Order: sequence, then C-alpha cells, then structure tokens
Amino acid sequence: MAALEKRENIDAVYYRDGVSTGTAMGLLVKARMSMFNLFMSKMQPAESTRILDVGVSDDENDGANFLEKNYPFAQNITCAGLGAGTAVQERYPLVSYRQIEPHQPLPFADDTFDIVCSNAVLEHVGGAAQRIAFLEEQLRVARSLFMTVPNRWFPIEHHTSIPLLHYAPSLFRRVLAGTRYDHWTHVENVDFISRKTLLGEWPLARKPEVVFTGLPLGPFSSNIALIYRKN
Repeated sequence: MAALEKRENIDAVYYRDGVSTGTAMGLLVKARMSMFNLFMSKMQPAESTRILDVGVSDDENDGANFLEKNYPFAQNITCAGLGAGTAVQERYPLVSYRQIEPHQPLPFADDTFDIVCSNAVLEHVGGAAQRIAFLEEQLRVARSLFMTVPNRWFPIEHHTSIPLLHYAPSLFRRVLAGTRYDHWTHVENVDFISRKTLLGEWPLARKPEVVFTGLPLGPFSSNIALIYRKN
C-alpha cells in the first residue's frame, strides 16, 4: 500500500517542482497540445474507437489529463490510474475509470482496445525491466499504441526545471540527493529516456515509429512519441 500511495503523489510532486510558475504551465500546455494534435493526426481515431488512457491523474490543472479535456468522443475513453478516480469521474463524467496497481497486469483482456495511450508514465515505472514489462502489457490489451515521454536530451529537466544537469544522470542524482528535489534522484520515481532507450528496449521484432514532439527543437525537443500498430 505504501508504494501505491507514493506513486499517487508523484503528480503533485511534479506540478510542485517542475511546473511551479505560470510560464512553465504555459509551456507544458503548449507541449501537450502538440502531442494531442500528433495523436489525432497519427492515430486518426473515429467516433467508435475504443481508447485506454493509462496514467490518468487525480491532480487537476490546465496541463493534466489532456486527452480527457480535448478528445471529442470521451464516452469511448477508459481511464486507468493508481488513485481511486473519484475526482476524475466527477470532472469527466463520460469516461470510464479503472483503478490499477503498479507492476501488475492491466485488468483487461487481450486487444480490448483499439488504442492504448499514456503520457509521461514510462519514465516513472522503474528501470529497464519494468519499462519493458509496462510496454508488453500495453501492447497486450490494445491493437495500437501511442505513448509519449519526456526527452532526456531536452535542455531543461522536466521534473525539476533544472537545466543540463540531467545530461549526466549519476551527477544529477548525487547533487540533488537530500535537497528539495530528492524525490527525483531515485530511479523508481524517474528515469531519463532517449530515442535510443525506447528503440533498444522495444520488446517486439518490428520496431515502432519514434517521433520528436512537444516543444520543437529537433532531436532536443521536449518529448518523444512512440507509435505502433500491430497490423
């Protein structure tokens, strides 16, 4: 239970440490709108498309739960999150909600959904083994996948707003240990993911499409999207 409570609080810690100013929130909203537009153009969902959104937050602000805010057919979204989901269902009454637990199978049959998506979740599940298991489970329950993560090579670290230090992860963790940012020095709370990481840990023989997105800076863009269709 302690692990569940810890993960439930990670969104609040992120918005406290990484998005603590109006400017930062404005940039976050801009990045997430870019990712939402990429989702719509790449996945081309229809009114009947069944979507699973993994990692929905109980914390609400302009940048949170962007799919639920903007998708026109919310009645076909199933949200999955670690919290009870009461606030999510109150804010977005058309969606369905299922509570899940970390590192456990998703409570859905194979290929239940047309699309599974997640935003800024993969970097919080642990190390390489946990990331691969997370990917495999998402691929099990849906016929296509759209996942976005913070780009390790974006000059500003997403969770602390500290520039460049995260380019050397060991130094980042050593320097910030015991400070107000100590939460982000533990791999189980955040790891740094690049395009190379995503392709290297991809669990299937056929590789996904990988696209830089968010705030556009070429290979230094704020986010990376992982896109895959089974057929």
